[in-house]
Amino acid sequence: MKKIIAFFRTNFIFTVAVVAAIISCFFVPIDKEYLGYFDIDTLACITLLLVIIAGFSNIQFFHKVAKLLVKKFKNARSIILCLIFITYVSALVNANDMSLLTFLPLAYIVLKYTNNLKYIAFTFIMQNIASNLGGMITPIGNPQNLYIFSFYNIGLFEFFKIMAIPTLIALVLIIVVCMFVKKEPLEFKDEEITKFSKTKAIIYGILFVITILVVLRVIPWWIASIIILITMLICDAKTFLTVDYTITFTFVAFFIFSGNLSRIPAVVNLMESFINEYTFITAYISCQFISNVPTAVLLSKFTNNYAHLLVSVNVASLGIIFSSLSGVIALKEYIKVAKKEKFRKGRSVWYYIGMDTLFNVVGAIILVPLSYLSLLIW
Repeated sequence: MKKIIAFFRTNFIFTVAVVAAIISCFFVPIDKEYLGYFDIDTLACITLLLVIIAGFSNIQFFHKVAKLLVKKFKNARSIILCLIFITYVSALVNANDMSLLTFLPLAYIVLKYTNNLKYIAFTFIMQNIASNLGGMITPIGNPQNLYIFSFYNIGLFEFFKIMAIPTLIALVLIIVVCMFVKKEPLEFKDEEITKFSKTKAIIYGILFVITILVVLRVIPWWIASIIILITMLICDAKTFLTVDYTITFTFVAFFIFSGNLSRIPAVVNLMESFINEYTFITAYISCQFISNVPTAVLLSKFTNNYAHLLVSVNVASLGIIFSSLSGVIALKEYIKVAKKEKFRKGRSVWYYIGMDTLFNVVGAIILVPLSYLSLLIW
């Protein structure tokens, strides 16, 4: 019993998600419509990527990359900028969630072995913001983009036209914030890398590309799952024991909660009363409660104002930590780091949440009104 209690305490984001999902089930009894809540492609991609990242970690791949980065970038500002913009660029084609799962572990290794863990909260928060705001310029950058792009049959040029100004403003804001990091010289603790295998690194790299192809809807998730799971079993079966599966189950719980919320008449009626006239603000507020993907799916049933909906569900990632599921991933990774490094009060989980809220609120105050004005120009 003590182990169970300790598990839920350690994984409080997972606990909150499960409790919220269970409570919502009292308002919407379990039925066959629950099966439609889950984005199987997203869940499969996240789980497969978790396995691949665990494989990379086991061969000290991130240590290897970290050493190369430190040789290239000579100070704290430049290397943190590098980590943030790797995540930003990756999100353009690899989706925001996938980008975070890939590059948060790299950021941790780089900062740990350059004695710069004091920047870990800042870097994780900015990587999360960069993954969301970087991904909003392409239809495949964020999951809600792909849904809206397909649902409304938006032309590619029109999509870029709608999102260009908000993306440019967001990019400038990210660069400005990063300029406040001091140019402290870097030194890498040159520890011997004993487990690195070039062969396995190449194999895992190929598996990583296969996962991206699932995100791009080129390969079905079940084919990729068979290929990746069999390959990982052959290469390193112990990898499966090191994967944090609570991330996948946290997403499952949030899908249940948001799916049920969208079926509660009072919630739907409230949205219907505002959506047509106030699409932008309704979508933004909705994202703060049920996150951006469920909001895009729900509100698309009530409005044809796709431009306002599209911009709003993207910039709404600047809000509370649960407004985007990528925020859950970043917080979960920080909790793991905080536990491993035994952070004290100065860098506690609550410090991270407070800092994340501050950055997002300030960012929202600037970006959200400007993004709305860009729609009036468009």
